[in-house]
Amino acid sequence: MLIEESAVATQIFLRLLMALIALGVFGGIITNALILWRTKSLVTLSGEESLSRGERKGRQFSRASTFFTDIRFKRLRIAMFASLGLCVSSFALLILIDGLSR
Repeated sequence: MLIEESAVATQIFLRLLMALIALGVFGGIITNALILWRTKSLVTLSGEESLSRGERKGRQFSRASTFFTDIRFKRLRIAMFASLGLCVSSFALLILIDGLSR
């Protein structure tokens, strides 16, 4: 009876970890969408239409790179790295527990 209860508890824990991985991936997608929206790195601003394609892409990349240095995006950086950490740690625990339970 003890082995069956342990197997059920392991299965529940593995499913919880899979849900945490999904939550981390979803949070990462939302965070990346917010980063792209707030930095305006996907749009061509007025006055940039006359520039070459390479110059426009360079300016868009420059706007996106401010995400890592500007104080306005501190909470978004924290959310992004937290969702990444949640995914990685949940996946590592999932692999560890699955390996130990076999």
